[in-house]
Formats: sequence, structure tokens, C-alpha cells
Amino acid sequence: MSEPFDEDGPNPWRTGSSQVVYDNGRLRLREDSVIQPDGEPGTYAYLELPHPVVGVVPISDDQQVYLVRQWRYPWQRNSWEIPAGHAESGESVLEASQRELAEEVGLQASRWEPLGTGYSSATLTARYYLFLASGLSPITSNHRREGAEEDLIARCVPVQEAVAAALDGRIQHSMSIVGLLRAARRLGV
Repeated sequence: MSEPFDEDGPNPWRTGSSQVVYDNGRLRLREDSVIQPDGEPGTYAYLELPHPVVGVVPISDDQQVYLVRQWRYPWQRNSWEIPAGHAESGESVLEASQRELAEEVGLQASRWEPLGTGYSSATLTARYYLFLASGLSPITSNHRREGAEEDLIARCVPVQEAVAAALDGRIQHSMSIVGLLRAARRLGV
């Protein structure tokens, strides 16, 4: 009997040609001419990100989680999320997670546990890497936020409240929802 979530199997798509339609160094839009699984020709457009995406679920000793709120330009609204960002060139996913926690929340952690990986969309190649950060303490050095993060605010809330917000739709950022639910399960909350 096979594993219920087995990913093995043949690729039913055939790629004829592939071209980069747009590339600004931070993301690239690619469009491929394909033969679809039904045998018909088609096109498939998707975004490629050159660096992995990271997300951190920072949990205090008293079961509080730090979340950040920032304006998301494409959505034209504020969004509550776990601290997150992308790795810089040559930076490991753990180093990127540590940097993002310092930049966005002003914290460092003495313990880091992987919470797995995932993809946010079938139209985006970026894989995200989630971490549970604990043993939190304020950083002593001054980390400067990027210009797009100047409006960011951080708030500490009970883990149960954050999980409830992830489940009822108050938190809509998919990577944050996954991170909070995985962390809650790991913590037995």
C-alpha cells in the first residue's frame, strides 16, 4: 500500500519553450509554452524568486506570540503576520530568520526549531521555511528596517488568540496561518 501523501509519480506536463517576461532582480516572471496533461497546448506563467522566504513564530516563555502588522500594497490593507522576509544572497534560512526577528521585532532567540516548509501558490516557485523561536530576549544592536517596513508595528498576543485569529480569518497571510498552526501543535496549545 502506498503512502497517502506520496509525491512520486510521472510529470504529465511537457515544456516546449520558456522565456523570462520580466526580471527586476527580486522576482522574475516566466512564461512557458506547454503541453498540458490532457495533451492540449497551453501556456503557464509563474513567478520565480531567487531567494528562499522565511517565517518566524516567536514564542515567549509565558506562551505569547509576537506578530507584526504592516500595510500590504497589493492587497491595499493592513495584514497581521508572523515576522517574515527573504534570505539575502549567501544567507542560510536560519540566518535570515534570525535577522528578520531582529529587524522586525527587535528580538533574538536562544532556541530555534524548524517547523517545516511549504509553498504559498502554484504560481510562485518560492519555498518558505518556518521556525519556532523561543528563549527570547531584546537585541542590543540596532537593526534598521527596510523602507517598506517603516509602518510596521509589533504586538504580543496569547498564542491561543493568534491561533483563533488564524482560524477565523482575522489573520489572512497564508504562511503566517501555517506557521501559527504548526507552532501551536508543536507546543500542545
